[in-house]
Order: sequence, then structure tokens, then C-alpha cells
Amino acid sequence: MKIKQIRFQNLNSLVGEWIIDFSHPAYLSDGIFAITGPTGAGKTTVLDAICLALYGRTPRLERVNKSSNEIMSRHTGSCYAEISFENREGYYRCHWSQQRARKNPQGELQPPRHEIADARSGQIMENKIRDVAARVERITGMNFTRFTRSIMLAQGGFAAFLQAPADERAPILEQITGTEIYSEILMKVHERQREEKNRLEILQAEISGIKLLSTEEEKALRQDMQTKIARGKERQEELKGLQATLDWLDRMIGLENEIKDIEAQWQQYLKRQQAFQGEAWRLERAWQATVLDTPYIRLKDLRDLQKSDLSEIERIREELPRYKEAAGKAAERWENTRKELIQLNLLRKSEGETAKKVREMDILLKQQGQVIKGMEMVIGAGESECAALQGEITAGVEKAKEMGQALLAIEEYRRGNARDAALLANLTGISRAFKRLEELLSAWQQKGLERQRAAVALQSLLDAGEEIAATHESNKELQRQQYDVLQAEQDKLEEALQGYEIAWWRDELEQFKEQDDKLQNLGQVWDRIVQLEDNIRDGRESVQHLDKQQKQLVLEIEQGEKGAGHLAARIDDLETRVLLLNRIRDLEEERAQLEDGKACPLCGATEHPYAQGNIPQMDESQKELNQARKQHKKLSEDLKKKEIQRGKLDKELEHASAAVEQAKKQLEKESKMRQEGMNDLGLDISVVETRDELERLANQSRQNSINHARQLKVIEKWQKNIGTLTLHYEKSRTAFIQSDKELQAAILQQKQALQEDERLQKEYLSLKSELEQLQEETLQEISPYGMVNLPLEKLAAIQKALDERKKRWEAKEKEKLDLEKTVDKLQNEVGQKRILLEDKASALQIEQKRLKQQREQYRRQQETRFALYGERDPDEEEARLDEEIHLGEEMVNRAHEDLQELQRRQLRLEEREKTLAVAIQNRAPELQSSEENFTRKLQQAGFEQEEDYRRASLSPEEQQALAQKAEALKKEATELQARLLDRQDKLQREKEQKLSGEAREVLEEKQRLGEQELVDLREEIGAARNMLENSEKSRRQMQAQLQRVEEQKKELQRWQLLHDLIGSADGKKYRNFAQGLSFDIMIKHANRQLQKMSDRYILLRSQEQPLELNIIDDYQAGEIRSTANLSGGESFLVSLALALGLSQMASRKVSVDSLFLDEGFGALDEDVLDTALNTLAGLQQDGKLIGVISHVPALKERISTQIEVISQFGGRSILQGPGCRLQ
Repeated sequence: MKIKQIRFQNLNSLVGEWIIDFSHPAYLSDGIFAITGPTGAGKTTVLDAICLALYGRTPRLERVNKSSNEIMSRHTGSCYAEISFENREGYYRCHWSQQRARKNPQGELQPPRHEIADARSGQIMENKIRDVAARVERITGMNFTRFTRSIMLAQGGFAAFLQAPADERAPILEQITGTEIYSEILMKVHERQREEKNRLEILQAEISGIKLLSTEEEKALRQDMQTKIARGKERQEELKGLQATLDWLDRMIGLENEIKDIEAQWQQYLKRQQAFQGEAWRLERAWQATVLDTPYIRLKDLRDLQKSDLSEIERIREELPRYKEAAGKAAERWENTRKELIQLNLLRKSEGETAKKVREMDILLKQQGQVIKGMEMVIGAGESECAALQGEITAGVEKAKEMGQALLAIEEYRRGNARDAALLANLTGISRAFKRLEELLSAWQQKGLERQRAAVALQSLLDAGEEIAATHESNKELQRQQYDVLQAEQDKLEEALQGYEIAWWRDELEQFKEQDDKLQNLGQVWDRIVQLEDNIRDGRESVQHLDKQQKQLVLEIEQGEKGAGHLAARIDDLETRVLLLNRIRDLEEERAQLEDGKACPLCGATEHPYAQGNIPQMDESQKELNQARKQHKKLSEDLKKKEIQRGKLDKELEHASAAVEQAKKQLEKESKMRQEGMNDLGLDISVVETRDELERLANQSRQNSINHARQLKVIEKWQKNIGTLTLHYEKSRTAFIQSDKELQAAILQQKQALQEDERLQKEYLSLKSELEQLQEETLQEISPYGMVNLPLEKLAAIQKALDERKKRWEAKEKEKLDLEKTVDKLQNEVGQKRILLEDKASALQIEQKRLKQQREQYRRQQETRFALYGERDPDEEEARLDEEIHLGEEMVNRAHEDLQELQRRQLRLEEREKTLAVAIQNRAPELQSSEENFTRKLQQAGFEQEEDYRRASLSPEEQQALAQKAEALKKEATELQARLLDRQDKLQREKEQKLSGEAREVLEEKQRLGEQELVDLREEIGAARNMLENSEKSRRQMQAQLQRVEEQKKELQRWQLLHDLIGSADGKKYRNFAQGLSFDIMIKHANRQLQKMSDRYILLRSQEQPLELNIIDDYQAGEIRSTANLSGGESFLVSLALALGLSQMASRKVSVDSLFLDEGFGALDEDVLDTALNTLAGLQQDGKLIGVISHVPALKERISTQIEVISQFGGRSILQGPGCRLQ
């Protein structure tokens, strides 16, 4: 990856928003740059910004979160870091930020934000802290630890890769070189071997859970099941007969109940008909009253209109005096409001002139008050500033005295601990030596433990080898014995098979069973055909009988319909005659107007016989009509009964014919099925002519099935024995093969254990020698600090004591510098504040005199205004008068409008009174005439008074409802009679069947017992069938399971062999070997870079440990040394060479195009330093950018492109250099 730009804000001493653009031409042309500045100025903060933007942490701060943020600048409320970088995958921008609540420097820390985006499109790729870390690792190919060991070599960690143990170097090499596939292969092999072993154990456990029935148990179970099936069929036939009898009883009970219900409904009908007699009389009276409806409606309209007009004219005559009185009062109110409005206008005019003068005086007073208020604020602020300045001067003097005392104490400490100053330069080397001592001590102790464990393991392997050899011989003998037994059983099976395969015997048995089933089915079809032929014969006889009854009934119905037609014509003639007679009686008034010789206006006749009172009587015609209606009704009822009977015969005939046709179709279908069944069996109808012949063939087929089944059981028995013996033989064979492998593996393990014991002894002595030598060298380094011995068990305590002495010296030095700067600053500030205090006090006295004059002038002006207008507000007074005038105008207008409205209403009432009086007078004669005419017609219609007519009248809806009710009663009677006849006929036919004479309770108890027995039989049959099926299924499952176990054993052997070679749970075993090869390549690249810087050293891989480094010193006659004994300058050169070697090894996943170094150059002499810088600058040809951080003066002179960190006042710094700018 190549870093293009860095942006950050408020990090440590670099306050503000800074940008460093590495695409500036200066960086592209030189390829190397330096970040320089004094100690503590903030050079490392630039590298911290890169780590913070990518990983949300820095080499010096493991966590930056809501609980802790030690990198945010003091007295600021937010900070952020952003980096833009490019690699083979694309161009990205990574941003990290955190702020305090409301960005207040004293506010609570908020959770940080972290995101990564495509720098070209701006699209956010991840914005959750955990997801961003994972995405950065995928894109860059490095996590934080690997990043700081290969690209960002920070303070205290530059030589981390060099000093890392082998187990930590392998993951770094994997990530850098893209060869992590080796670890994955190892772990996958280990996981697969464990999975295959677990799978084998599960398969073997499943075999023990399979249960099988013995042959005797299975045979007994089948015989018992067949017996129960036969018994179940018998019980089923008995239950069918019982159910048919119970259904017959239920039908008769149902019909008897229906007859009772119909008879009860008939009694209810008779009651409703009797109750309807009164309603029928009302209906008859309503028909008589309909003649008077039209004249009565006309009379009622005239009455209502006359009554309404009389009521309205009476109301108007009561209201007119009130309206006249209200109009007078309204005129008086209008005049009074006009006078009040004139007085208000005069008062408003006089008040306006006084208010104008008062308003001018108020404006002047307001201006003077604002001037006084402003002067008071200025004087108050001046007094506060003077008091604050005096307090600051006093505090500054006291603080300067305190700091002077602190400086004296610090100087006393420096004189007493002068030797601790050397720890600043030497403590890093001492710490490195202590760390190496701890590592060597731990390794030496670990080697001792490993030697002990190896000896115990060797003895255990020797003992186990003897046991394995004995087991191997035993397994070999057992395998031979079981093979002989298996061969004898196979010979017996061949004899039983008679030269055929077992599949042939099973197929033959299945064919005989199938033939037996077909013969049984064919017998059932034959039985159904015989039954159908009997049903068709009986059905045809029933159809002939029903057809004869139907023809006789049709003849009777036709004769009855002719008689009903003659009676209907007779009834129509009589009804016409009675109607004419009624009309003659109703036209009595019109007949009074007829005169002989003049034509009748209705018929045109000139003779008028009925005008003389000669009206014919209608008693004889009415009697004839009633008699004809009774005869017609009786004949209609007889016809309805016969129609109902004919409908029943039609249905019975239809059902009988349909049953015959259905039986024919079923017979044809069954015959076809019989022919197909015989064809399927290869039988000819001419040969098998009777049911007995078919039964003989079925018995013969069943006997063949039994014989084949017996022979197949014998074969399966031998086959089962062979399967069991085969399983035992394979088990012993597998045990023999496994013991042979175990024996060979034991021999190999014993050999390896001997070699391991020798290696551990050699390594143990080597580590002990190296530990003693390093302990002596380290004691010489720490002796100047008062240390006379170096016990290895107290290394941590000595390290801690030296760290504390160094930190204490650094803290005192920093405190001394800060105090000196602060004292100088305080003295300057106190002098400036005293001069400023004198100037402010003089100006304050002048302002106080001016304020006093302004207050006196304001008081005199205020007294004059009060004398003229008091406390009143002129604007409010004018607004009040204007409002009163406006209200007065509205009251005048409203009073005038009220007067006009009252006058208009009075005029309308007077005109309405006149109109109503005329209408009432004109309508009186017409109303009287209508009253007389209606009274006359009322008497003619048979009503004595108008009240009788109104009681008799019904609405059209009521008349229609009563008529529908009468018709419904008539229809209900017909339906009830028809239903009663039908149910009685059905009941008689059911009784004639006489299916049983037993009581219903006895039949139901028999049915219950039979059903319970049938249920029990079915459950027992089902349980037996399930047991047989489960046994067969278990037998097949056992064979399949044994096969799977053998296959799984073979699969496990494959993976076990591979696991023995390279497998491990964490992938460390094979990974270290594979990465050792990559380590050789890296060493070659590192040696090329090391040769450019010094011809003294050559890196070499250790022969004992694949990932350990040694170094050849050509200045010491080619002596091979461990990298643990390198000095500070040597460690820097080697670490730099390794870092450059890693960069050149960048694989497809990681491209190391930027390198930052933050320590080590102070340990180099001038020649080596110049060589190292030339080597770094030469990397520009490969497109790499190198950044160096140091305060070494010689480094500044040799690198032209520099980013200078300049310290400012107050512990802040700024950046200056190419591409650096403050936003």
C-alpha cells in the first residue's frame, strides 16, 4: 500500500486541522523524507495519525474509546485522523474521529466514529468500528500488529520482527507473503480426521441399537395375524347386518315423529285460521270502504286548509300591536345615540392638541434615559475590569513566588541524581538485554521440562511396543480360524440355492403371491356379477308394476281436470251475474236522474225499467255461486292428492329404472374386469366356467407360495449365518491390519523419540551457556547505576526500578523547563496589567462626572411633563376616544337598521291579514257543499257515521298484508295434507319389511360389542404387521450399516495417515516448516540490502530452529553469532534490512510501498548512517516512499525533503514542509 495523504485535527501538541500531501513533487522526486524537531514536539504524532485513521489505536495507546482518549489535544472538544491510500485493490479513504459532548473541552467523551470509503466515488464501504477494522485488514492484508512490524516501525518496536519468537514470525510471514494457505490446510486435515473418527464411532454405536426378531417369533406372529384377519372379516359382516336393522328402526321412528309433527302443525293451522276470522271481516269491510276514499280525501283537504288559515289570521292579529310598540321605541333609541356621538367627536378634537405636546416631551425623556443607561453600563464595566486586573496582578505575583521555590527543589534533585541522565540513552538497550535474559531463562527451563517429558515418553513407547507385538500375533491366529468357519458355511448355502441366485427364489415367491392375490380378486368380481344379475331381474319386475299404477292414475287425473274446467266456467258466469246485480244496486242515485224517452248516458237505452224500483234480487245467484265454489274446491283437493300420488310414483319409477340401468352398467364393468383378470392370469373362460374351478386354481397357487417360502427361509437362514460370520471375519481382519500398522508406527515412534532426546540434550546445554554469557555482559552495562549483581529471578524488579529512575529524571527535566517558561511569562503579564490598570482608573473618574450632569437634566424635564399631563399616556388616551367614537357610530347604525326592519315586518303582517280574510270567506260555501255530498254517499255505502268509515278503512299495505295472510293459510292447508299422506304411505311400506323383532337396545348392545371386538382385532393386527415390517427394515438396516462402517474405516485410514504426517489443531507444526522456506527467500532479499549498508554482516537461518536468525561477522573471521547479542546499531541495520526484504517479498495480497522509521539512527556512526540513508533513498526506483523520524542533526543535513515540527508557546507545535498546511 502507498499512502497518498494524511489529514488530522487536534492530536497531542498539533492543535488545529493539518494536511500532509505525499503526492507533492518533493516526495516523488526524492523518495525519502525526514520528520524533524525537538524531543516532545510531536514528530511521532504524525505516525500516530496514520495508525489512528486505519486501526483506531496507536503503538503507544492500545485503546482510544469513550472511556479514555489520551491523544486529543488539551482544551479542545474534538479530534480526528484521516488517511488516503492506494494499493492493488483500489484507492481508499479511512476516517476516525471522536468528540466531547457539544464539542466542549470539559464535556464527556462520546463514542468514536470509524469508517472506510472508496476515495474516488465517495461511497461508504463500512461505518461500524468492528466491521471497519475487518475491512481494513482485508484491503491492506495486515492487522495492526503486522502493520507496525512491516510498514510503521514505531518507537520501541523497530526491531520487533527481529526479536519476535518463531511462532510469532510465521503469521507475519504468512500475511506478508500470502501463504497462509499452509496453516489452513493443516487445521482442515486435523478437523477432517476428527470428523471421520467421530463418524465411525457413531456408525458403530448405531449397530448396537438395531433389534431383530427370531425366525420362530416371526412365524408365530404371522400365523396369529392371519387368524385375526379372518375373525375380523366375520365380525365386519355381522356389523353390516346389525347396522341395516338399526337404520330400518331409525327410519320408522323418524317417519312416526314426522307424522306427529305434521298433525301438531295441522292443529296449529286450525287455531290460526280461527284467529284470522276477525281479520277476514276487517278485510271485507275495507273493500266496501274503498268506494268513499276519493270524496273523503277532497273533504279532508278543504277542512285542513280552512283550519290552517283561521289559525294563522288569529296569530297575526295578536302580533300586530306588539310590532307597532317596538317600532316607536326603536325610533327613540336611534335619536339618543346620534346625540351621544356628536359629543364624543368634540372631546376628541380638544384632546388631540394636548397629546401632541406631551408626546414630544416623552420622546426627549426617553433619549436622555438611554444616554444615562449607557453611561452606567460603561462605568460598571470599567469598575469590574479594574477589580479583575488588580486580582490578576496579585495572583500572578504569588504564583511566581511559588514557582521559584519549586525550581530550587528541582535543581537540588538534579545535583543528587546526575548519573540517572545516562538512562535516557542506555535504558532501551538495557531493557532489550533484560528481555532477552528472560526469554533465554524461560527457554532453558522449558528445555529441561521437555527433556524430562521426552524420557518418560520414550520408556512408555518401549513398553507399549511389546504389548502391540503380542496383540498382533493373537489377531493373526484369530483371523485364520474365522476364515475356515466362514468357508464351510458358504458351501452349505450353495447347496440350498440349488444352482440359482437368492433373487430368483424371491422373484418366484413374489410371482406366486401376486397370482394368489389376483385369483382372490377375480373370485370377488365373480361373486359381484352373480349378485348384480339377481338385482337386475328384480328391478325389471318392480318397474313394470309401477308403470301400470302410473297409467291408471294419469287417466283418473285427466277426467278430474275436465270436470274442474266445467265447474270453473260455471263459476265465472255466476260471478259476472252477481257483479252486475251489485252494480245495479250501487247506481240508485244515477237512476233517479233517468227519464223515459231519453237515452241512458252509460248504455244509450231509452227504456229504464229499474228506474221505477224494479231491482232484481240476487239471493238465488249467490247461492248457486257458493254451491259451485264448494264443488270446485272439493274436486281440486282430490286432484291435488292424485297429483301428489303421481309425483311419488314418478319418483319411484325413476329410481327403479335408474337402479336397473346402474346395475347394468356395473354388471358390464364387472364382466370387463373379470375378463381382464382372466387374461392377466392366462385363463380361458371356456376352461374356467364355474366359481368352484376358480377356487381350485387359487388353492393350487397358495400351495406353491407356501413351498417356495419354506425354501427361501432356509436360504435366508444360511445367508444370515454367513453375514454374521463375514462380519466377525472382517472385524478380525481389520484388527490384524490395525495392529500391524500400530506395530510399525510404534517402531517409528521409538526411533523418533531417541532422536528427540538427543536433540533436547544438545539444545539444553547451548541455552545454558548463552544465558550465563549474556548475564555477565548485562551486569557490566547496569553497574554504573549502583548495581553490583544481577539475580535472574529479580530482573523485573531491577527493570522497574531503572524505568522509574528514568521517568523521574525526564519528569523533573520537563517540569524545570515548564516552570522557567511560566515564571518569565507571569512577570511580563503582571507589568502589562499594572499599566493598563492606571489608564482605566483615570478614564473611569471622567465618566462618573458626566453621568451626574445627565441625571440632573433628566429630573427637571420629567417634572415639567408631569405637571402638564400627569401619568397618562397620550397614545392610549387618543386610542380610547377613537374606540368610543367607533362604537358610537356602530350603535347609531344598528339602531336605524332595527327601526327599518320593524317597520317592514309590520307592513307584511297587515297585508297577510287581508289576504287570509278573503280566502276564508270564499272557501266556506265549497266546504259546506262537500260535507253534504260526503254524508249522502256515506249512507249509500252502508256506513252510519264518518267515524264508522274511518275505522273500516285500511291502508293499501294493510289490505295487501291481510290478503297475503289469507292466501298463505290456504296454501299451508294444502301442503300439510299432502305431506301427511306421503309420510303415512312410507311408514306402511317400512313396516311391511319386518327386518327384526328384537328390541333396539339389544341390537345396539350387540353392535357395540362387535365394534369393540373389531377395533381390538385391528389394533392387534396393526401391531403385528408393524413388528414384522420393523424386523425386515432392521435386517436391511443392519446390512447397510455394516457396509457403511467398512467404508468409513477405509476413509478414516486415509485421513489418519495424512494427519500423522502434517496435522495439528492450530496449524503450527507444518506452518513453521512451510514458512521456513519463505524465511530463506526473505533472508536473501535482506542480505542484498544489508550488503549495501555494510560489508561486515551476512544473515543466516539457524539449522536447529527453522525461523531463528544467526549472523556471520566477517570482521571476526566469519564467526556465527546469534542476533540476540547484537548491539543497538547492529540491531538497527539488521532490522532495516529485514524490513526492506519484507517489502520486496510483497505478494499478491500485500504491497509495501511506504515505510516509516521512528528510531535507531542515533546508534549509527556517520559512515554507516550515510550508507543507510543512500540505501533507503535508492528505493525510490521501486516507487517506494520512505519516512524517517529523528532528532539527530546529521540526519537533517543528509535529507533535503523535511517536515519540520516547530514547538510553540503553551506546549503546542506547528508543521512546516512540502505539502503541509493548516486548514
